[in-house]
Amino acid sequence: MTGNLQAIGFLFTWVLGWGIGGSLIDAGLINAGVYSLESGQIGTGITFALWTLLWGAAGVWLYRYWTKGAAD
Repeated sequence: MTGNLQAIGFLFTWVLGWGIGGSLIDAGLINAGVYSLESGQIGTGITFALWTLLWGAAGVWLYRYWTKGAAD
């Protein structure tokens, strides 16, 4: 697989994981009664921001890990 196709596959997988993971976390918190959609979107916004930071950091680490091995 070429470098460009590998990067596109990585990005596609990362975005898919980000969206599915964030939705599952948000649904779980709503279902557990941590917050509700009727009381505003603050809980959803906080979940979105924290999940984005966590998933983004994991993606950067994983990309650096994979590309470090390919460069050697």
